[in-house]
Amino acid sequence: MTPFSLAIASIRARPLQSSLCVAATAAGIALVCVVFLLSGAVERGFLRNAQGIDIVVGAKGSPLQLVLSSVYHADIPTGNISTADAEKLEHHAQVKQVIPLALGDNFRGYRIVGTTPEYIGLYGGEIKNGSIFNKPFEAVAGTATGMKVGERFAGAHGLSAGGEVHEDSHYQIVGTLEPTGSVLDRLILTSVASVQELHEHHEGHEDGKEEHEHEHEAYEAGEEPHNQVTALLVKVKGPMAVVNLPREISRIANLQAASPAYEMARMWQAMGFGRDLLAALGMGFVALSALMLMSGLASGLSARRYDLAVLRVLGAAPKALFATIIAEGLALSVGGTLIGMLIGHIAAYCVAAGIESLRGVVLPSQFLMLSPVDATLLTIGVGVGLAAAAIPGLLAARTDIAALLARGRA
Repeated sequence: MTPFSLAIASIRARPLQSSLCVAATAAGIALVCVVFLLSGAVERGFLRNAQGIDIVVGAKGSPLQLVLSSVYHADIPTGNISTADAEKLEHHAQVKQVIPLALGDNFRGYRIVGTTPEYIGLYGGEIKNGSIFNKPFEAVAGTATGMKVGERFAGAHGLSAGGEVHEDSHYQIVGTLEPTGSVLDRLILTSVASVQELHEHHEGHEDGKEEHEHEHEAYEAGEEPHNQVTALLVKVKGPMAVVNLPREISRIANLQAASPAYEMARMWQAMGFGRDLLAALGMGFVALSALMLMSGLASGLSARRYDLAVLRVLGAAPKALFATIIAEGLALSVGGTLIGMLIGHIAAYCVAAGIESLRGVVLPSQFLMLSPVDATLLTIGVGVGLAAAAIPGLLAARTDIAALLARGRA
């Protein structure tokens, strides 16, 4: 018999203890797998969504809020800025490209974004069906919206479902986009002029809703919506402009400039404690499983010492007994690791598919494929098996044949 077959026979002889060792390993590996898969994918998604955007320009307020609302469409805008300021910035010597955004409406919770066709190229988007918007109230829908070419709809005021519906103006979907795994997937895009025209005669909004405050301020200041945009996504001509231009813009009374890379680095650093805590908890489960495995192998060794002595008499070398215990430890730990990885991938997929805000950051289907994280987890599993089985294996190899045979099974 080979060491592996002996190890399998030993595992089958102790089904409850073996199952508990596998379950503990699987639980720890699954938790670590979910944490690393999601955190890695979200971090890459945030970077991908901000790629190509050097500066975001908007109304005064929180820089992080400006970035979240304009780049990731995950917050409420800080306000509106005038198109005159946008045009000045567009002709600035250090500016390479300016992409305007006009926000304020949604359809079933999907934000309607007034912008230019260049916005789609910013995320590597491609038309799947139909064509790009060219005329007022033509729109292009991201894949997560489920909308189809030819569909007509009326937008609702506000950035979340439930606002006042603009029944007098309807958009028509003229194109749909390929999936990108970016924020583009959950947006409905149209021209800036369409959004401005829709709000040109809109004056009163409900009081007390935070997402409407920036529009109230605009009306109180005597500004008209058709002379405003919400934010500008700016590409600059050189690295020095990333440093100098925001300070120059922020000196203008009504404007602020924020760096997506800087703001997201700050936010990611703040979130790092929770991520590290979960990872540490998962590694704690893995360490616990190693102790359980070592305990199980040691107790099993005590019950099998007579059998091991018989094997020695029949010609089994000490290294064969050592290999048997190592094989048993590896079988349990690697089995638990593989189960944990499977559970972790499925759990990460369910989380990504179930949380709406993540759909514009990651593609859930990516969690059903192998990841570099899996190689690390498998290495951890092998390490746990070897570490847990090393001491029991050495004890088995040093079995005192004469003493055990003289004492018998008792």
